[in-house]
Amino acid sequence: MTEELWVNTGFLGYFTLTVKMYRSALFHSTRLSKKAICSRRFFSTQSQVLTNYAFVGLGQMGQHMARHIYENLDAKEDHLYIYDTVPEAITNFVDTVTTQTPQHKELLTVLPNLSSFVTGVEGQLDFIVTMVPEGKHVKSVVEEIITAYEQNGYTPNYKTTIVDSSTIDIPTSRLVHKYVKETIPEFDFIDAPVSGGVAGARKGTLSFMLSRDNHQDISPELTKLLSKMGKNLFPCGRNHGTGLAAKLSNNYLLAITNLATADSFQLAKAFGLNLQNYAKLVAVSTGKSWASVDNCPIEGVYPADYNLPADHGFNGGFITKLTRKDVVLATDCAKDQDRFLFLGEVGRHWYDKACERKDIAERDLGVLYEWLGDLKQDKNGDVIDTKG
Repeated sequence: MTEELWVNTGFLGYFTLTVKMYRSALFHSTRLSKKAICSRRFFSTQSQVLTNYAFVGLGQMGQHMARHIYENLDAKEDHLYIYDTVPEAITNFVDTVTTQTPQHKELLTVLPNLSSFVTGVEGQLDFIVTMVPEGKHVKSVVEEIITAYEQNGYTPNYKTTIVDSSTIDIPTSRLVHKYVKETIPEFDFIDAPVSGGVAGARKGTLSFMLSRDNHQDISPELTKLLSKMGKNLFPCGRNHGTGLAAKLSNNYLLAITNLATADSFQLAKAFGLNLQNYAKLVAVSTGKSWASVDNCPIEGVYPADYNLPADHGFNGGFITKLTRKDVVLATDCAKDQDRFLFLGEVGRHWYDKACERKDIAERDLGVLYEWLGDLKQDKNGDVIDTKG
């Protein structure tokens, strides 16, 4: 048995070296001829696919999503390439993940720019995950990467998939998808936004919403990638943009229930109720929602290890201005569908007002409870922000 183990180990070691040489040769040949033929990369008889991942955008959500990919790299030759426009974000990410999971340090590479996703990668990327603020950023990132592939070469029968988990407007996402498919038909661009917030990203429990008709339409490789970062995959429809449509519908509901939750707790406060007990009551009653329980705006209701924003001055969560962005996207996209939203303009108005104050805009959306407490109504019925 010892001899057999030695033989297997030796062969795997040899094969690993061969894969490295093959990747390098393939990369340079594709740059020169643009016609190199690439096959999937496997480990011996174990048939373990060796995968190149890339991640763009290491913000509040992205840093945790990329961390889970890094921590769950499966094979010795799997690799993660990262990029962000903010150097501090890269430094903090690298310091954190290499301290927590030092054994994967050699599997992580920081790239200096988006073009290097082609020129600085050994082989060709399997998956590129993007998590950036707005549609214009998604468009810019994808166009630069695709242009680099056009200029430096790619393997036609080797499929690179761009997975966009950003929350952006549906028309822009569809334009980017069309651009990718028309420029390099073998590549794919998928809208796969997430739900679960910063806490879900941190815990690796995100839900992904994809423009796929059913689970059978989600490839095993894509399922494997998304499962590193989340717990639930929801196919939302065959047409590109249905993942974003589900995301915007959900976040519109979140934004409105968050306002109602803040209003309800201010009402309870005006009645003189014990707010911690009221929060526990709501948690088991018909008024229960994510905003009232998972992101409860009252300090000290849940144990410290829940790490709720309310226990940290509403810092570290999903900030109010991003919630406002989602309300704007939802209401604008609803107009494109000729769909009237009963509470759309109401929600948009109050999130606009809230974001006029930087101390509210830059903190977790649960801070609206605090903000509503600062509002007073004058004798004419006008609402005044006493701290604005």
